[in-house]
Amino acid sequence: MSPTVTRTISLPVPGAALLEVDDLTVTFPTTAGDIDVVRKASFAVQHGQTLGIVGESGSGKSMTSLAIMGLLPNGGRTTGSVRLSGHELVGRSDREMRRVRGDRIAMVFQDPLSSLNPYYTVGLQIEEAYRAHRGGSRKAARAVTIEALERVRIADASRRVDHYPHQFSGGMRQRIMIAMALCLEPDLLIADEPTTALDVTVQAQILDLLSELQRETGAGMIFITHDLAVVSQVADDVLVMRGGDPVEMGTAEQIFSRPQAAYTRALLDALPRIDDPFTERPTAPATTGEGQA
Repeated sequence: MSPTVTRTISLPVPGAALLEVDDLTVTFPTTAGDIDVVRKASFAVQHGQTLGIVGESGSGKSMTSLAIMGLLPNGGRTTGSVRLSGHELVGRSDREMRRVRGDRIAMVFQDPLSSLNPYYTVGLQIEEAYRAHRGGSRKAARAVTIEALERVRIADASRRVDHYPHQFSGGMRQRIMIAMALCLEPDLLIADEPTTALDVTVQAQILDLLSELQRETGAGMIFITHDLAVVSQVADDVLVMRGGDPVEMGTAEQIFSRPQAAYTRALLDALPRIDDPFTERPTAPATTGEGQA
């Protein structure tokens, strides 16, 4: 899709995984002292593979992804190691991380409406993201943008490229965010609850689209969700987190068939199952009419 360009961290270290995270700890300062919101998380993602990170709200899933991207808010700091193609990211300057973000690692957020600027057309926003990393003319960037929108199945892309975010449905806006993320052909895509706000039918379409695009590009993916049913459809490996701590890590088959941690088993037990026996709701006792006016 894109012309030949110079990329940040262009030469991978031989034998290195796409992403290797070791003892990742995320700490925030508070008036009561430092608080660790993620503690010693370790995992790896290979090219073409998907890691699902699951857990309840507040488990540290999103903070893990923001630490990888170098986007921690409010004075948060990262310790441990985050290596992309064998190259360390922790400790890099903001300027260096801005070159990595979007180019080598891209992110799709939960709420596309808050991620897209309502005052600019979707095409202009994708074009600007592309030109920030690739340069080139507006004409070339527009051609890449239309191709990216067609790739995520936005009908009549050459016309809709000039539409504003509010002129698209929630599912279409999420497709636009995926197009923006993938127009730079990143090595790693981080999808943070990308289907939470969508109805079941649109959710299935977005999951199918992500899987298809991943097969085409060979990118690795981190899929963050609280929904175990969703992660079972997309993940090769699964990391379960609770309260900032990694609880269990394994292949999807291991996690769903032979979970070791009590917390993982509790999460799985909470999933509705089609083969569960039907239990009737207790009925309220019938009124006799006594005492009625």
